[in-house]
Amino acid sequence: MDQRNDYRFAHCWKKTGVFGDGSCEKLAATVHCRNCQEYARAGRSLFDREIPQGYREAWTALLASAKEAEATGTVSVVIFRLNNEWLALKTGFFREVVEVRPVHTMPFKTGAVFKGLVNINGELLLCVSAAAMLGLEEQPEEHTTGSGIYRRLAVVARDAERFVFPVDEILGILHLSGDELHKTPVTIAKAPAAHTLGVFTLRDNTVGLLDEDKFFQSLQRSVAS
Repeated sequence: MDQRNDYRFAHCWKKTGVFGDGSCEKLAATVHCRNCQEYARAGRSLFDREIPQGYREAWTALLASAKEAEATGTVSVVIFRLNNEWLALKTGFFREVVEVRPVHTMPFKTGAVFKGLVNINGELLLCVSAAAMLGLEEQPEEHTTGSGIYRRLAVVARDAERFVFPVDEILGILHLSGDELHKTPVTIAKAPAAHTLGVFTLRDNTVGLLDEDKFFQSLQRSVAS
């Protein structure tokens, strides 16, 4: 192979090209080294090399070795707060979380649960108070805000139906295993309990995992009534 075109000897892009002093006369036409034939030829030469000694044997042994058992029975959830209640919903139902923005009321429709329409990326979506829908007592504002804590609008969807609801705080995403989920205690079997599959503990907080079927059914009823 001509050493001038061998990637091991050329490296012209690092010397006179865009990664060097920029003095290469070809730059006027190519603009960037990635558009140059020399750069492309050097890249192809990487695949033309002889494989290192022992490379094939090492990969053969790796692929043939016993694999560690992957974690099963886990589910990814997004954890959020409505008033003083921590809840979670499977991540797959979330489309995005955006900053709070104006909600446009609808005559004879807007109420405690259905709030109206909100513009999300140029599209008007139905906005619902999930807290009111679940019967959660509204807390004074000072109890739901604080340093580094911001209200957000959560956009969720199932099939072709999309809804928006305000949340007082988004904690993040958690991979939840089945053995972490417990039956909802009778002591907290209040309004949200009818919509939960169970509860789990995170940072000394009890979090209710929402039953997506019941949750979306309630969202549908709240905008249909």
